[in-house]
Amino acid sequence: MLVIEDDPVVAMVLEDVLQKLKLEVIVDLSLANALTEIESGEFDAVLLDMELRGESARPALLAMMAQNVPFVVISGSDQSALVAEFPQLCVLMKPVSSAELQRIVRSLLRHA
Repeated sequence: MLVIEDDPVVAMVLEDVLQKLKLEVIVDLSLANALTEIESGEFDAVLLDMELRGESARPALLAMMAQNVPFVVISGSDQSALVAEFPQLCVLMKPVSSAELQRIVRSLLRHA
């Protein structure tokens, strides 16, 4: 499971929740690292924060869509314009409960 999140504290919380599901977790804190990781394709699904240190994660989103990688957008800001553009997106608003995150991740992995 790949986590693309620029806040180290949030990334650690997400990683902890995913590890409780017995998943191997890779965390990328920057867009550049995330794009490299996406190209490697060595994961089943992705949790994606759309704003990475003031930079849009749109290139990562488009790369995952092009490769048919299952992912969920996790954001603390309004993503209605993104959902209008890509109605199939699953967007979770921060803060996300552990139970909700586990439910979504299980669903993602069933479709991976």
